[in-house]
Amino acid sequence: MSFQKSQSLLNQLNELIDSSVDSFNEHIPSAQKDIFNRVQLLLKDLDVRRGEIRPTIKNLRKINRLKREIQNAILNDKYLKSVGAFRDSFTKVTQLQTEYFATIEKGFELPAFVEQLKQSSVTAMTEGLTAAGIKANITEKAADIVRRNISEGARFGELLTEMRTFLTKTEAGAGALTRYAHVFTTDALNTYAAEYNQVVSEDLNSQWFQYTGALVDDSRDFCEALVKKRWIHISEFDTITNPGKPNAIINGKSVSKAGLKPNTNPITFRTLRGGWNCGHLVSPTNEEFVPRNIRKKFE
Repeated sequence: MSFQKSQSLLNQLNELIDSSVDSFNEHIPSAQKDIFNRVQLLLKDLDVRRGEIRPTIKNLRKINRLKREIQNAILNDKYLKSVGAFRDSFTKVTQLQTEYFATIEKGFELPAFVEQLKQSSVTAMTEGLTAAGIKANITEKAADIVRRNISEGARFGELLTEMRTFLTKTEAGAGALTRYAHVFTTDALNTYAAEYNQVVSEDLNSQWFQYTGALVDDSRDFCEALVKKRWIHISEFDTITNPGKPNAIINGKSVSKAGLKPNTNPITFRTLRGGWNCGHLVSPTNEEFVPRNIRKKFE
């Protein structure tokens, strides 16, 4: 079994996931500007007196049209084509992972359950990035902003400012669609790969793992420490997740667990990893690939 080939496939896997997420999200900022421009035109139809929005039933009824406009603005042909391309990434991830597992287990073949796992993951991803997910996370929240401003008789300029801040990139941060889509796509693809890792590593009774993936500007302390550590023995899952405590123990040092999901424990660590929006994987590896000086500590 070739360590070089194994590492090459693992690197390709991480790069594929990152590039798939980036490719889907690269056009979102410009789409947000278009959404805001269309919303702004609709908001100008509100009944306003002396700069203040009138709290009337007539104004409130216009919210339904606003919601339809936002849904249609996001779910256009270009966006849906991107969802289709992102869907194909699940198949590519499956192929790379299966090739990788063949480098650590002779004769490894794609398990039958993986196709079902992939289909359920793709279905959840599609629902989250299309009508249901967009409605819950973008459309309804935008409608709530308008509804509140109408009910309070707010100034029209304040409504526009709040809507611009919500829908587009400003000094306050990224727009709503950017925030939602980036976290959702990152979690969808990485969680699928992590679940494949979890089941196979349990089936193989793997004892050694690698924590892999790129670090970014806002990477959590937890992920930074584990990427630096890289090689993990299964017996370390207890101290790494350290259930019930605010900090993990990694290489004997206390590291914040901020950002980890509440149910992260030694059993779920391989799937949940560093929490929401985590772009890292806990991949099983061959004991012979682990540096000797590290292996000796657990013999």
